[in-house]
Order: sequence, then C-alpha cells, then structure tokens
Amino acid sequence: MPSKPYGRPPRWYAIPMRVVLVTFIGTLISFAASLFFGIVGIVIVSAIRGVRADMTLAYRHIALPFAVVAGSIILVLALVMEIRHYRQAKALAAIERASSISPNLQPRIAIPMPHSGDRGYAERAIPQYERAVKLAGAEPVRIPLDKTPAEVMKMVESCDGVLLPGSGADIDPAKFGADRSPRTAAADPRRDAVDDLLLQDAYSLRKPVLGICYGLQSLNVYRAGSLIQHIPDFLPEELRTRVNHEAGKKAAVAHHVELVPDSRLAEVLMPEAKKLVIPVNSSHHQSADRIGDGLRIVARCCDDGIIEALEGTAPDHFVLAVQWHPERSVDNDIRSRAIFEALVKAAEARRKQLKNEFESVK
Repeated sequence: MPSKPYGRPPRWYAIPMRVVLVTFIGTLISFAASLFFGIVGIVIVSAIRGVRADMTLAYRHIALPFAVVAGSIILVLALVMEIRHYRQAKALAAIERASSISPNLQPRIAIPMPHSGDRGYAERAIPQYERAVKLAGAEPVRIPLDKTPAEVMKMVESCDGVLLPGSGADIDPAKFGADRSPRTAAADPRRDAVDDLLLQDAYSLRKPVLGICYGLQSLNVYRAGSLIQHIPDFLPEELRTRVNHEAGKKAAVAHHVELVPDSRLAEVLMPEAKKLVIPVNSSHHQSADRIGDGLRIVARCCDDGIIEALEGTAPDHFVLAVQWHPERSVDNDIRSRAIFEALVKAAEARRKQLKNEFESVK
C-alpha cells in the first residue's frame, strides 16, 4: 500500500483550480493566435492581389469566426483530455479503496442478487456464483436489488468486473420490441435495472463481463438484441424433443455444444483441442435470437442449433456469456473453473493497465 493513498477523485465541478486556469489560458492564447494569424493572412492575401483590404469587414467575417472556431476546438480537446484524466483518477481511486478493503489485492467482482421477488431462490443461488469467483481468486461483491441507482453505482465503483447470474425471471419482451408469449415468465424490473447499471459501468470503463444463463439474455437485450421467448415454440417439430433445455440442475449433462474456432471461449475452454465440442448442463427455456451490437455467437447446441454462448467483438474488452451453468460444476470440471478464471484474469489485467496508464500521465 502506498504511504499516501490517492483517495476519492474530484467531482467534475471540483477540478483543481490550476487545471481550470491552464485550460482557460490555453484557450485564450489559441484564440488570440488564431485571430492574429487570420488578420495577417488577410493582409498578405490583399497585398498579393494588390487590393486594399477592408479590415473591419475582414475582422468581423473572416478573422473573428476563424478564431472562434479554432478556440472552440482547443477548448473541446482540452475538456476531453481532462475528462479522460478524471475517469482514470476515478478508476484508480476505486482500486485503492478496494485494496484497502482487500489487503491481498484480489479483484472484486460485482454480482447482482439473482431475483428481487423470490428471496429464497436468490439466497440459494448466489452462493454458488460467489464460491466459483472465490475459487478463481477474486472477491465476490453482492449487489442488492433494492438500492437506488446512486447507491448501486457507489458499490460498483470499487469493483473490477461484473458477473451476471441466472434468474427465475424472464426479461420483459417490450425491452426488445416483441409481444409477450404465454410461456414468458414474469419480469423482474429491479434485477433488469441493476443489470443495466452494471453493464453501463462495465462498457464505459471496460470492466470485464461474464453472463450466465439469464445473464447472457440480459447482456444481449442490453446491447439491442432480442430473445426467443420459448425454445420449443421456435424450433421445428422434428427438433423439439431432441434436447431438453430445461433439464435442470439434476442433469449433469443435458446436451453438447460446439464452440466456434478462434473464439475467446474456445481459447479458454479448449486451447489445444481439434474438435471443439463439450458437454453442458441446461436450465433455460429462452435463448438469444437477434444478436446485440458488439456481440457474436461463439457456441451452439449440436442438436438443434440454439445459441449457447456469446462474446464481445472488441479485442480490448473481455465480454463473455454462456447459456449453461458452470457455477454448478466448478468442483469437478476444469472447463467450468476456466470460465471464472478467465473473468478474474481479465479483471487483474484491467487493474494493472489502469495503474500503468495513470502513472504515465501523473
């Protein structure tokens, strides 16, 4: 721990006075320089053409507008740089606070409670995700669903990654522009609201994301994708009985999925395998349909083609989501553990990168 922690970064309205003065003076200088060079340019062009310049007209309609545009550009660039510096300071301050809470410097992974309306289910389900995160070397942070957005963002500020767990709810079809199916379960607006806050924070600050089952669906809808509301209604009749996607936790293996070669998921689960097929459990009746912005399909069910995994397309942002439940099999399956280890590794890499970037601009 450093002897003098950075503490909380300044709010946007409490930027140090020296920064305000430097930005203001720089803008004034650029405005004056632009105005000067604009007038000089007018004089030179007039001399070359052998005409007498109307300096009042030239000043009002040429030099002054040119200076205003140039000064505005400088001001915007300065503000952008300052906002970038502020965000870096905010992220580093969160890391410092997390470090004071966790002396072993473990990454902190935010996990929203699975359901707001079924407390019994939520309390039974979340320990599995927490244990999987702990086994991977990180500290799980429960995010309640009954807090205000400001309180949620305060809790997430010190977290390095996000894990979106499963849920007994279904996402409101209105969120992806569809009519409700009779098979669609009741929505959980509180869980959806917290998921959206966590994803907004993760995409804004490039925090790694792992979605599991409902978490995949939540991620896809957040990125403007859509869902199949009930898989049997979607499949042709000859495929409906091939796989029971609602097999539940009692079925250790419900079906097999085929991974896309050269995907992040394939690298995590089967880095040296030639045939990218793995067995998985299954507890869902919905799945991704139209794929959201910045996501791609990286696994499908071998028997009926249902989408089983998505990942982000940005190479500098770890985003992965699987439709099965690896948290149930971390004790006896190396691939299940590898999924959570990949999330934690990405969180550690992001923390290190943030520190390096901040040190380079101090």
